[in-house]
Amino acid sequence: MNGEKVLDQVSYARCYNTDHQMRLINQAAQMMSEARYALVVVDSAMALYRVDYSGRGELASRQQHLGRFLRGLLKLCDEVGPYIY
Repeated sequence: MNGEKVLDQVSYARCYNTDHQMRLINQAAQMMSEARYALVVVDSAMALYRVDYSGRGELASRQQHLGRFLRGLLKLCDEVGPYIY
């Protein structure tokens, strides 16, 4: 395989906070509806939550936001999953 051709077919994004992370999941769903993707990698999803929501006072809001994020990932997998060969 030609490495440059392979990298031309890779989409990637870096998120800078938890709200941006949620927007990227929505953008990924849109991209996957337009083209076939074989793999989604989410690296260090919890790291942003530790930074954006610190202390016990924000524990409930952190858990709620994390739950929405994980449900978004699950929804993405459910929508795209049947097309994986």
